[in-house]
Amino acid sequence: MRRIVPNIYSNNLEKSKKFYTEFLGMDLVMDMGWILTFASKENKTAQISIFKNKNNKPLDNSAIFLSIELCDIDQCYEDAKNRAIEIVYPITNESWGVRRFFVKDPNGVTINLVTHL
Repeated sequence: MRRIVPNIYSNNLEKSKKFYTEFLGMDLVMDMGWILTFASKENKTAQISIFKNKNNKPLDNSAIFLSIELCDIDQCYEDAKNRAIEIVYPITNESWGVRRFFVKDPNGVTINLVTHL
């Protein structure tokens, strides 16, 4: 297995572009108008694809939960607050040796942003 890419449906591709490029700092490596693929600047196989919701029905992406490991979790937390990104779990040092917080992406997907202590 070379990689696994999570796929998310979106009702707003432009908001997704801003979230994944500006907030998470990923590169937009493919934009076909109906699919966006983002890759980590440091690890090109770490990717997320966002698909346009073609059936125009409301999405329930609450069952999708992603974890993304970061180098500077505290800076990312401050950036999330400054950008008014919805934080659904505050930054916390967990007893099992990670520091993390959760945000919602523009599609309602929970993102666990984490670093190892």
